[in-house]
Amino acid sequence: MSAFFGASATAAAAIVAFSLPNIALAQEGSAGALLEEIVTTARKKSSAEAVQDVPVAVTAFGAAQLDALFVKKIEDLSYTMPNVQLESVGTFPGVQNFSIRGQGINSSIPSVDPTVGVFVDGLFMGTTYGVVIDTFDLETVEVLRGPQGLLFGRNVTGGAVVLRNARPDGESAVRVRLGATDEDQVNLAASIEGALVEDVLAAKMVVYYDDDEGYFGNTNPSAPNPAPHPFQPFYANAADGSNVGALRTRMFRPTLVWTPDDSTDVSIIIEHGETEGDGASWSNVTAQRGGAVDDFSTTSDETGFTNIEWTSGVLEANIGDVGSGTLTNILGSRRVKADSAADIDGTDLPIFAAPGFTDQKQFSNELRWAGTFSDNWEATLGAYYFQQDITYREARYIWLPPPIGPAPFGVNLQRALGGDMDAKNFGVFWNNDFHVGDRVTLTAGLRYTDERKSAQIITGGCSDNAGFNCSFLDLDGDWNNVTPKLGVQFRMTDDAQLYAFWTKGYRSGGFNFRNAKPTVIPPGPTLEEENNTVEIGLKADMLDGRVRLNIAAFQNKVDDMQRELNVPDPDVIVLQGTINAGDVTIQGVELDFVGLITDTFSINASYGWQDGEYDSVNPAFASFLGAELPRLAPTNYSVGLSWDIPAGSNMFNLMVNHSYRESHPYDDANLQFFDDQRRTNASINWFSADDTWNVSLYGKNLEDEANWGNLTSIAGLWVAGPMKKGRVLGLEVNYRR
Repeated sequence: MSAFFGASATAAAAIVAFSLPNIALAQEGSAGALLEEIVTTARKKSSAEAVQDVPVAVTAFGAAQLDALFVKKIEDLSYTMPNVQLESVGTFPGVQNFSIRGQGINSSIPSVDPTVGVFVDGLFMGTTYGVVIDTFDLETVEVLRGPQGLLFGRNVTGGAVVLRNARPDGESAVRVRLGATDEDQVNLAASIEGALVEDVLAAKMVVYYDDDEGYFGNTNPSAPNPAPHPFQPFYANAADGSNVGALRTRMFRPTLVWTPDDSTDVSIIIEHGETEGDGASWSNVTAQRGGAVDDFSTTSDETGFTNIEWTSGVLEANIGDVGSGTLTNILGSRRVKADSAADIDGTDLPIFAAPGFTDQKQFSNELRWAGTFSDNWEATLGAYYFQQDITYREARYIWLPPPIGPAPFGVNLQRALGGDMDAKNFGVFWNNDFHVGDRVTLTAGLRYTDERKSAQIITGGCSDNAGFNCSFLDLDGDWNNVTPKLGVQFRMTDDAQLYAFWTKGYRSGGFNFRNAKPTVIPPGPTLEEENNTVEIGLKADMLDGRVRLNIAAFQNKVDDMQRELNVPDPDVIVLQGTINAGDVTIQGVELDFVGLITDTFSINASYGWQDGEYDSVNPAFASFLGAELPRLAPTNYSVGLSWDIPAGSNMFNLMVNHSYRESHPYDDANLQFFDDQRRTNASINWFSADDTWNVSLYGKNLEDEANWGNLTSIAGLWVAGPMKKGRVLGLEVNYRR
């Protein structure tokens, strides 16, 4: 660890030699967009701060940067940041399984708390369903790496993804985006905003529609099976040889902003959306990797289905001039209902199907004050309350055909899994920044969290399909934790800083709704997970703002790490559950670079290296654990080029980005590995002279590389997984007025 900390310090010394006081230049065109100043509210101060001034490892994107990188969904950013994975790898579409610095979850079990918190307009997403988000009308995307326990609370031991939708400012504006791909996907998004009462009340409406007719082929034209076994009913639309993976998403989001005076603003944001279509497109990965089946086809006998509906509301009030600071209150609620199913075995036989239902309701409120106690003392203090209720039911239809099961029909098994859970969380926090002279700032903060959960979980072995007539276990847990932070920031120049801090993250214990075999994997509660992190970093803008270099080195010591096991099992096909696997050390280095080589040509790059290992292993589960940590890619990098080409009064932009992520295990037993991943994306963009119109021709995953989501061993016989899209070519038109 000292070696790469030392290397970072050496690099910092070199930066000082080249870094001169300057004001970063606002660059024209897409090539310079990545060097424009981006502000962040991640430290919850009374006013937004420039990202380069914040002493934490955060990668932030404003609307201009998202456009310059041609980012359309949050998961498009996954390969552009070091040690970050933002893909959806769950059993069902629209399920967030983010991983940062090797800490992420490997399941769609709604009772399992995430390690990477997702916050939209200040609202924490309590469940992983329905948060794979389009970037249309986003004001900023901030990805904070490492535990954020002080200001964001529990369940952000890996990091936080902070999204903020653009607010109306009272100016009249219209934006329309229309896109289509060569794979029968059409996307339409639009926004309109303006003043309802001049200088007092502004409004905006955003609408969004995406229709994906299905990317993947089905080579099983004879389905439904002409002689299905008599016990298992078909639960969805049977496959007929046509494309699968179709999804349609509709969403609308009205926003009101009331500004009665210069020091007060109140925002109301309502969002309602729904996604419906096929289930995840599972395939026989073993056959695909062996070349027997096309990488983007399945022989599935069922398309499955997906129905996700969500409604959320946020009321944010900021009142200035409260003492020497600003008082902020964020009230939020959200409800998600998800009904989904998939042909998990990925073959033309009805071997393993798992329809499930989730209903989650949450409410939260944060009250905080941020300001100054003196010229050299800034503070943020507040209180937070969160409550959620979750209901989950899952039916497993399992058919063991001859010769595994008895002739002539084999054997049919049915299992009901699921439960109900109520969780309440209360926390108070206080963060302080003490400025020592003009160059040094000391940080000291503390958060106390108390959390209580009660659950009723279906006992293992119940065969009622719906799961409502089963016996239930009554379980509860109570956890409290203190998460401090100590740090120092040294500003070498006005545009270069060194920082170092120690902090602690906390993830509460929990329960396992997929309680298939409690004697093998208990239903819980698990112990809480604690993450002690040391990080040092450098941030520097150089050469008159034409070069930006950020470096971070970290070490995480995780005690009682919670892991989600996926174990092959002959009775339930896959045995899943949450355990405390042991104590872990993860360390790494991260680098971000942007350089404006000329006024019209720029390079951006990132590099991540990380290494993790068990310091000790829970002996009760040692046989389920491999030597390598899952979802931890040892190396990853990204390189992008952007070139602006004037064409009279108009502008063309050429953009290309190539990224790489090294092979690493998906599961804890190290039975399934993600392949090395290489991605090349490119776009040709035309901008009108007044920036009213732009037209883009783009390609994603130009190598047409195959990839899968959660790789699952089907009773130890073969590996199945939901397929990811290969090459996609598209055309997009944007209009702004």
